[in-house]
Amino acid sequence: MKLTNGTKTTAGNGEVQGRKGDTWPKALRANYEKYGASRKAMRYKRYGIWEAYTWRDYWLDVKHLALGLISLGFGEGDRLLIVGDNAPQWYAAEIAAQAAGGASLGVDPDSTPAEIALLAEAGRVRFAVVEDQEQADKLLETMERLPLLEKIVYWRRKGLAHYRDEALMEYGEALELGKGLDAERPGLFEKNVEAGNADDVCALVCTSGTSGRPKLAMHTARTLRAGADELLRLHAWKEEENVVPLLPPVWITGQWLAVGCHLLSGCTLNFAESPETAQRDAG
Repeated sequence: MKLTNGTKTTAGNGEVQGRKGDTWPKALRANYEKYGASRKAMRYKRYGIWEAYTWRDYWLDVKHLALGLISLGFGEGDRLLIVGDNAPQWYAAEIAAQAAGGASLGVDPDSTPAEIALLAEAGRVRFAVVEDQEQADKLLETMERLPLLEKIVYWRRKGLAHYRDEALMEYGEALELGKGLDAERPGLFEKNVEAGNADDVCALVCTSGTSGRPKLAMHTARTLRAGADELLRLHAWKEEENVVPLLPPVWITGQWLAVGCHLLSGCTLNFAESPETAQRDAG
């Protein structure tokens, strides 16, 4: 394995991967069509056991989450806040936002409620996908500062079962909404993916500024693809490689590597059970 910006991997050589389309949803579609359930897109460690997440799983989660968000009112130009540690749901949320005509905004999970609220305000986010009770609480605590925020989808239920806030929704429930919309309007998701354009703004990426306050850089599919292509030109990744991202792709290097190079190479991402066990799990 090789560590990229905190990722451990085996070296690979060769040509930069084929085009696979001009957006990340199209690149995911190409991998789904090529590999389906026959290859792992990701693996994640849970209760000490590595579990597989195939390219078919990835595609269907993105499809149903994107349609679920659309059912909730997410539309063209909207921004989706994502807060949590590395997990398949983090990546599915980013690609789903893009496939629904919007953009993602990833935030460091160690951020304080005030820091998250500052970025959410700057990004004018209406929807959020978060990992757990800790991250949901941060947003609920600052809802008065975020009048645009309508829905918080969480992927780990522990600690949230007794919450009754109408802004909260379980990840699986959002997927079910998407399945319902797919039955009502078959082909909508595929049409949206095909309509995606390389010059669409697809990600707001955190960057530190001279003022000491975080700033958001607006990236299009073209700029993210250019960075990933250049990294693969310098050092190609092969589909049989295993990559362990230690940090979620909040910053641009993670976007290029863990999102872009992963989709273009078709390799497998491996997620540790927790940040504390990452080095051991990567061994």
